[in-house]
Amino acid sequence: MAQLQVRVRGEVLRVLTLSRQLSIGRTPDNGLPLRDPSVAIRHAEITAESGTLLLTDLTGGEGVTFVNGHRLSPNQPHRLEQGDEIQIGPFTLAFLADLSVRAEAARPSGRVDVQGELAARPARPPLPTFTAERPARDGMALYTEFLPPFFQESEFLGRYLKIFEALWEPMQRRQDSIELHFDPRVAPPQVLGWMAGWLGLPLDPHWPEGRQRAWMREAVTLYRWRGTRYGLSRALETVYGLTPVLREDTAQPHTLSVQLLDSLDGEDTASREAITHFIFTHAPAHVQVTVEFVAAPPAAPPLPDDPGPHRPVTQDPAHD
Repeated sequence: MAQLQVRVRGEVLRVLTLSRQLSIGRTPDNGLPLRDPSVAIRHAEITAESGTLLLTDLTGGEGVTFVNGHRLSPNQPHRLEQGDEIQIGPFTLAFLADLSVRAEAARPSGRVDVQGELAARPARPPLPTFTAERPARDGMALYTEFLPPFFQESEFLGRYLKIFEALWEPMQRRQDSIELHFDPRVAPPQVLGWMAGWLGLPLDPHWPEGRQRAWMREAVTLYRWRGTRYGLSRALETVYGLTPVLREDTAQPHTLSVQLLDSLDGEDTASREAITHFIFTHAPAHVQVTVEFVAAPPAAPPLPDDPGPHRPVTQDPAHD
């Protein structure tokens, strides 16, 4: 039976035995969950058909899936061959038909369960807004093209129809792109608060626009994971760009320790109080949560043979 080897930065994370169907995505309910913001909720799927395995990209063009360096077209099954390498975000999935490859040793069990790896990444910039424009024809009113050819040459009718065009054409353009007003990625900023109230989502008006759009896009999906460790981690990644380390100790039941990097560099830095309040709001209700902010590890010192940056030498006149 074929296998799938999962690697990231050259390190083998796990080896899966492929059966009839395997879903690949970001959330834990997938057969192969890949925890990274660049991975879609339902990114790809491997299915068996007539003795062959087919890989299908399910992102609809919003995500990227590569096989041996070639990008897959959305919703187009691709036949997997021995040795094919699938690239999804930072993960490399090697398709192996040889059963000689064995999985790595299982993670040692212990009393303390730690999940996550400290990281901080800036929020993705919002997509530009889209407005559908209808080109004018030689300065004439657009509505004249619906008239018989004889009346299209009338200058008076052209000026007269310009009055109605100025009233109705903005509404027509808005109606042609009405679905974009309900897409958090491109909706007008003033619509985001209304959408949040309609869906019952907590949207802080003090968040930058990029955070608001990212939260609106993910919040409905995260409702399914509310009160879980994954839901809390993904909510922090979405809004603040912070990946926490969650620690649970069986010696102290119903407790959860959340460890975060102290802050992000730049103007989009949130206060500790805001992040702590956000954690208490989305943490499981039955546990006692403690939040700890840690400083980023210092940079490694230069090697002895590294002269480092050049610094000019100044001489003290008192020693002349």
